[in-house]
Amino acid sequence: MLKKKRGAQKNTFLPKKRRQTVKSQITTHTPIPIHIPIHIPTPVLTPVPNPIPEIENKPMLAAPMRILMVIDQLNVGGTETYTLSMARELLKKGVSVVIACKKGKLLDHFLGLGCPIYEIDFVLDNYEPDHEKRTQHLDLLKSIIRSENIDLVHGHQFPSGSIALTAAEQMNVPFVFTVHGTYYDRDFLESLERNATITCVSPAIRRLLLSKGVDAKIVSNGIDDHEYHSYAPSYLQHFRNKLGLPQHASVMLYAGRLSWEKGEICEELIHTIAAMRNNGYPNLHLIIAGGGNKQKDILQLVNKKQYPLDEPFIHCVGEIMNMGVYYSLSDCVIGTGRVALEAMSCERPVIAVGSKGFLGIVKPDEYEEAWDSWFGDHDSDKKCSRALLTAHLRRMLAMEPDAKMLLVKSGKQFLNDRFHISQTAQNLTDLYLSTIQLFKKDGHGNKLIELEQSHLF
Repeated sequence: MLKKKRGAQKNTFLPKKRRQTVKSQITTHTPIPIHIPIHIPTPVLTPVPNPIPEIENKPMLAAPMRILMVIDQLNVGGTETYTLSMARELLKKGVSVVIACKKGKLLDHFLGLGCPIYEIDFVLDNYEPDHEKRTQHLDLLKSIIRSENIDLVHGHQFPSGSIALTAAEQMNVPFVFTVHGTYYDRDFLESLERNATITCVSPAIRRLLLSKGVDAKIVSNGIDDHEYHSYAPSYLQHFRNKLGLPQHASVMLYAGRLSWEKGEICEELIHTIAAMRNNGYPNLHLIIAGGGNKQKDILQLVNKKQYPLDEPFIHCVGEIMNMGVYYSLSDCVIGTGRVALEAMSCERPVIAVGSKGFLGIVKPDEYEEAWDSWFGDHDSDKKCSRALLTAHLRRMLAMEPDAKMLLVKSGKQFLNDRFHISQTAQNLTDLYLSTIQLFKKDGHGNKLIELEQSHLF
């Protein structure tokens, strides 16, 4: 069944125009708010390749853009967090956002945006597509596009993106799809190339798409430094005590989805930390934040490594909403992709290791390589190993405080210069505008009026 949740709409800076709408019953929800020394060279920043082309004189639509965001489910992950942050910033810029998805652990955070949310179970509880209800889900999306007067549909995942593409085609509205990783079906990508504007989140993904004959524009992740920032030492000490961390513990944090390659990386890190504790680093602790299909196996491995010790040194905290404080209390973060950006925004050192390989300690002279490979998640020459993890953890633990301070301050500046949410959201807004205008220029807009007048949908 289609469920619709709506919070309070925000004022926009664009003039409204009268549009015909279909009245529907609305359930109002109170929005929930989200709450070895090394030389550090000055980073050399280069322009992001394939930028969004500027729209001549920046023409605006006669009314605020109305965008339908479609994702599989509101789980805790990089794609979902990307969508949450981008939707929040788009709303600030006067764009009207509507979301269609299956509910999940991030539902309350999305409700806090104050925009309409339609619950559609695109996937089953085992995350597989619900093929039997595809037609029903297609009809629901088409009804949302019509009743919400949607100007453009933006998909992010499969299978919801495939259904959203068909709905957009049948309702004659433009479609944008963002490729977030390396795991998309070739046939789906070919259908996107024929009928959609394609974006991706890193240069490595763009190269991969080009190798398949598919071009894409890069719109990077954006980080809101009001959400991801450093915390005061007094509060961090309180929070470490709350988690039962010893006062002199050196805390490593691994954050990510505990599935597939990232689950395997977590297992390698557990073996590495346990071995290091027995070889000169008795105060080493590990926090594991995340969930996934390997979570049960990882918990069994943790119990095996800690038995029969009285004091645990590996702390599994599950899927965490307030990741900022967990990043901030750690001495080093091990992760990839968006996790690496969030940790750097919280002024924490990062050892980058992802699905495609190992990058290591992220230093200023490696920022471009980190961005190009999406911190090892989309491309890398080196494969993760316990030997590499051990070597880079030792370097990090041996780093002098002044060198570490320079490292994290440089990382914060890199984030603000290249990945601030305001700029990335503006890039996406410009792309929306150009896509809608090109769509209308090609004569598609007249067909939508005819469909509305025919009452076929």
